[in-house]
Amino acid sequence: MDVARQLAAVALVLALLGAALWALRRGASPLWIRARQSAPNQGPSLQVMGRVTLTPQHSLHVVRAGDREWVVATHPQGCTVIGRDSPGDQA
Repeated sequence: MDVARQLAAVALVLALLGAALWALRRGASPLWIRARQSAPNQGPSLQVMGRVTLTPQHSLHVVRAGDREWVVATHPQGCTVIGRDSPGDQA
């Protein structure tokens, strides 16, 4: 009896794994991803508007958060804000 019970448990686990694989291949997203996608936006979105590579280890990025933009330089030691533009600034 114990062997039959163990085989049934293994078959059940394999069936559950197969059902999960089938659901994921059909495009179903797990509950934690679905909850994160439906959560309201809690702050300004962050977008990289452009990037220029200067050397393999140095580049410039234009980053937008809400209605503000920054020019950020990245280098091996970290990153540095070069300039900032906000809606009230004059060019």
